[in-house]
Amino acid sequence: MIIARRLLFTLIGTYGLTLHTATAKNYGADYYRSPVGFAITLAGNVGEIRSNHFHTGIDIKALQGVGSPIYAVADGYISRIGVSPTGYGHVLYVTHPNGETSVYGHLNAFAPHIARWVREQQYAKRSFRVDLYPDKSRFPVTKGEQIAFLGNTGSSGGPHLHFEIRDAQGRPRNLIADGVYRVADHVPPVVSRILLYEMVESSSGVPCAVLRQSTPVTMHSDGSATPADTLLHLGEKGYLAYEVIDYKDGKSNTMGVYALEQRVDGQPNFRFAIDRLDFATTGYVNTFIDYPENRRARRTSVLRSYLSPHNRLALYGAQRIPGSGIISVADSSPRRVVTTIRDDAGNSTVVRFAVARGRALPDSLVPQGKPVLWWRGHTFELSNGEIAIPGSALYESRLIAVGHDTLQGMPVVWVGSSDIPLQRAATISLKAHDLPAALRSKALVVTLDEQGRPSTVGGGWNPTTERISASTKRLGCFAVAVDTVAPTLRPTYASGARIPSGRTLRWRATDDLSGITRYTLTVDGRWELLSWDPKSRTLEHTPQRTATPAAHAVVLTVQDAKGNTTTLKATYTW
Repeated sequence: MIIARRLLFTLIGTYGLTLHTATAKNYGADYYRSPVGFAITLAGNVGEIRSNHFHTGIDIKALQGVGSPIYAVADGYISRIGVSPTGYGHVLYVTHPNGETSVYGHLNAFAPHIARWVREQQYAKRSFRVDLYPDKSRFPVTKGEQIAFLGNTGSSGGPHLHFEIRDAQGRPRNLIADGVYRVADHVPPVVSRILLYEMVESSSGVPCAVLRQSTPVTMHSDGSATPADTLLHLGEKGYLAYEVIDYKDGKSNTMGVYALEQRVDGQPNFRFAIDRLDFATTGYVNTFIDYPENRRARRTSVLRSYLSPHNRLALYGAQRIPGSGIISVADSSPRRVVTTIRDDAGNSTVVRFAVARGRALPDSLVPQGKPVLWWRGHTFELSNGEIAIPGSALYESRLIAVGHDTLQGMPVVWVGSSDIPLQRAATISLKAHDLPAALRSKALVVTLDEQGRPSTVGGGWNPTTERISASTKRLGCFAVAVDTVAPTLRPTYASGARIPSGRTLRWRATDDLSGITRYTLTVDGRWELLSWDPKSRTLEHTPQRTATPAAHAVVLTVQDAKGNTTTLKATYTW
């Protein structure tokens, strides 16, 4: 297995697409079994583009439904257990003798002996959310032992198992590209569009990227692709982006691509390969992609073949290619571009076209605004507020326009646009001198979308500056809002009801602005465990039954981020 994989990497490397060499420590299918008892069918793969991060595991479809067994993929011990309403939900981490760790997320439940211990810890901490690190001797596991049940907890869009293997440095491995698991895949990546950006110098000396050309691409059965415009034009220099997606055999789920290499006149100009991911740098996905175009794409991903100045991703090889993907057109001679895009199963698509010298862009297309250097940042002072962008927040230097206005009768400030992401959070401080003292604790910052709809950024009153302050990792339009409305609770059962055997107490909980942050349940005056699922907006409690049904006094209290509280009192029999 390992020898064959090394040969495959050698062959791929001949074409310049692989940035690492397999080693004897690349543990594969001979070491790991499947975490499920049925054929692995993917709903997502490693490196798929998600909101503000790369997907770090494989998502295995629930072919046998919620509650199907989950197995340890190798010998080891459970080193970490998490329960959370978001993220991986119910999750187990198993550390193996080889130094690697397998991760099992969105579980419906743990194996009974694990679940009992976790429940004890939740009651001891009086918290549904826990992050536990049991001693290595508490939960040893053997390869093939059932450790959990497949589910849909946390930030899951449907029943599946999120599964990872992290190497000894804690980096998630690309399990399909590494050959640990195989799925049927003879489908090459699909390229649907090529975008050409021109790099122009503003009057302040800050280079700006302006979209010059967008051309659709036609796929061919031989694995090649042809853009509608086979000759693209630049004024002097620029870079490219590719709208691309991948599929597995017979499946409609979209996947992320594994590698891309762009050659200009036969010489490497840009490349990446997603062999390992690093949690410390996964947020740099927002400069890996064409952020504004990617936001508007529906199922595809728009990837930049450009290495921005502030990009710490380790996907470009030990020796980053000089030029960072920039294509220069010095004279009338066209530059020949050949780009090969590969998926994690080795299928590839090759796109060929040329870039030639064209007319310079008119000055009217050059963005306007204050030059902000990415390593230095800038603080914008406005009549009704302040926006501080720290150094190393931007991925590249920008021209950023700011201002203030009134929208739907609400004073707003705007800085740049929501198409500008940030690696480090900016601070928004808005004046609110006319805010009554009684409402200051209820104030927060909101951002407004293109239709003027508000969504919470958070923050609150700062008595030192007498402003409402919050942190944000995206620029755009901001305003001060006040949240005085308590959450709404709707019980499944009316007070006085008898809860049938096997059923749970459930409430639908919603909040209009700042969001639910605290929830507490008591039964007969004692704290009880209460789960919270934000995606279904459901609070749930499993009653502890006795041989003889009895009436119980139930009190549920829910609070939002601004301290608005709703309490429901009821009596139920179980």
